[in-house]
Amino acid sequence: MPVFRVIPTAIVLGQRCQMVLHFLTGSGSNLEAFVSAEVQANFLAQLRNLQNNGCAYASLSVQQVSAPVQPAQIFSLLGTNGALSGPIAPSFVAGLFSVRTATSGRHGHGRFYMFGVHQDSVLNGQVQAGALAAYQTAANNIVARYTSGGTGPIQFGVAPRSNPADFKTVTAIVARPVFGVQRRRNIGVGG
Repeated sequence: MPVFRVIPTAIVLGQRCQMVLHFLTGSGSNLEAFVSAEVQANFLAQLRNLQNNGCAYASLSVQQVSAPVQPAQIFSLLGTNGALSGPIAPSFVAGLFSVRTATSGRHGHGRFYMFGVHQDSVLNGQVQAGALAAYQTAANNIVARYTSGGTGPIQFGVAPRSNPADFKTVTAIVARPVFGVQRRRNIGVGG
């Protein structure tokens, strides 16, 4: 079953922000479009409810990274914004979500950073209690859909860079009470 790297790109306060996600799907034709439609409708929709409307999605890159590796396909997300109105946090501030799998140790864990943080979600540099509860609810919804045997048609998880075929399916996502700073996929960096 092919593993796909999915990279949503958004513009936050004039800066390009990205996150890297990995999904496993069954066989079929035009899988990139299938994965794109599923991620837009169900994964990103969960995050958009937590993001400021100043977070403007631009594109979604979908690439099969397990053998045979395929070129990335880019899908437009123009006109897709976060749902929360009001002030936005600085573009480098990111919600931090820890991805857990059934495999123990660092090879069974991952994380993703959610850009477009709403300013009201920040309280003394940490995630405000109500926002943390909303983050965890979204994380639980993602797990329910994308775990093995979940309600969705694909699985979300962790795939090592050196061997993406060694994909591990998510069993839990923990919304962290502190914010992260995007480093690898920092503002203005990506592709």
